[in-house]
Amino acid sequence: MASAIKDHTAVEKPKDLPPLLSKKFNITDVKQDALKWNKEWEAAIASSTAADVLKEISHFLDDSFFTPKDIELFHEDLRSVQDRVAEILRSLFNEGHFDTIWLLLNVAEKRRHILEGLKGASEAPTLWGQDCRALCPEVTVSNLLSQGGKGFIDFLTRVLEISESSIKPAFLPNSWWEQASNLPNPWNKFIDECFPLIEHHASHFVLSSALSIVGDITNRSEGMKGVLHIMENTEGYVARSLAQAKSTFRDKPLIRCENCTKTPEDIGQGVRFMVCSVCKTKLNFEVHYCSQSCQKQDWSLHKKACVKKPVSKGLRGTKGDSLWAFGDSDPAVELIRNLGKKEGRGLTSLRDIGVNPCKGKRSPAAERQAEMLEANRNVDYFLFTASGETVRFVIDDPGARMIFRINRGVIMTQTGDTGLDAMGEYMVKLMSGYPGLSRDIILKQLCEEHGADTTKQIVRLERKSRECGKSTFIEGWLKDSSNVFGDWAWLGSL
Repeated sequence: MASAIKDHTAVEKPKDLPPLLSKKFNITDVKQDALKWNKEWEAAIASSTAADVLKEISHFLDDSFFTPKDIELFHEDLRSVQDRVAEILRSLFNEGHFDTIWLLLNVAEKRRHILEGLKGASEAPTLWGQDCRALCPEVTVSNLLSQGGKGFIDFLTRVLEISESSIKPAFLPNSWWEQASNLPNPWNKFIDECFPLIEHHASHFVLSSALSIVGDITNRSEGMKGVLHIMENTEGYVARSLAQAKSTFRDKPLIRCENCTKTPEDIGQGVRFMVCSVCKTKLNFEVHYCSQSCQKQDWSLHKKACVKKPVSKGLRGTKGDSLWAFGDSDPAVELIRNLGKKEGRGLTSLRDIGVNPCKGKRSPAAERQAEMLEANRNVDYFLFTASGETVRFVIDDPGARMIFRINRGVIMTQTGDTGLDAMGEYMVKLMSGYPGLSRDIILKQLCEEHGADTTKQIVRLERKSRECGKSTFIEGWLKDSSNVFGDWAWLGSL
């Protein structure tokens, strides 16, 4: 995984193309300001069509510019580059858990590696240098960072599939260019000549971004240390589940129309959302609307709070939603979101993670536990001394409380067979020394509630935790996840 990658893909060029598009769009020199350079390119790409690009090309190229020999050289070099790309990607995906490592990286690190890839592709010895960016609308930082970085993984997967194709050179499907195939002459005559340029740029982007990422892994860079710690000190499924959870996180709150709830992406390009100007001016608070019509329709509700206090409907994913960072498909978050709905409350709390109706048949001891937990939701579990005295087990740490209660919900509702060992291990560690309790007393109670093999499951997990140098699975999970998600203290506000 961490082996060095060398680029042996220098191209023999029959001629160079002048910088047409970068000059037209007045793009900043990448060496002067890489962030501004990228921002200007992304704006130029978003505002251009295939027809716009081909028109610019047609001003310079003519039928005699590329000879059949030139095209043959392009294809030979592209085959060589794609073979090298396929070799690298196979190594990354098959040997190094690359997708998990990538998804665990923070957004700033992901952005930096993608930007390094774009810079490397633009500076590579290809015919048209950075102007090839205009031919590759999918290869942008914003696209590749989508879905928590899954956009990048999906792109690399497509590149690998195409690079391993029996057809050489192979071309990535490009919806942006499909419109060009229907253009009238003279523009469509350049399409076949553009595709090798597109693939060269995409391939060099993959090579450069891979070099950047593998270099950080090999050198254990500061931005990579937390991720490597997780990979080296947790079970594989823990790292993968953390990565999957992180890929659903939002980097910033959504903007939704307060009336129709649509986002700018739902409506499409060109829409400009408005805000209530009075709330913005007086309260520095933004309530968004997609149109004057929606603003008028919502006025009967908004006027109750307008100027008086910063209140919105807390629509899902917006700043007013305490769980805005979580994706809509996260089952644990859905569990939290749906709590208390039957009582008419829209906002949720960790204390509301109850046990819910059982999918099967609980033991009498477990049924008693469920009834007591539902009756007092401030308690995380009820333990019993040898004499039958009740001991309330309450977790102060909000992160540990969330993990414990989610596992508790799975076990008590019998919707899964994992989590009992983590719950038991945690309670045994924290409560064995409590007056009237002991390890044996707690294990005996859990066996009565959840089955005779409960002790065996807990002992097995305790052994694994010791081997990994952890106190308990829950405490280890919180420590490792904090390297990715940060402090879980914000859960205390729920």
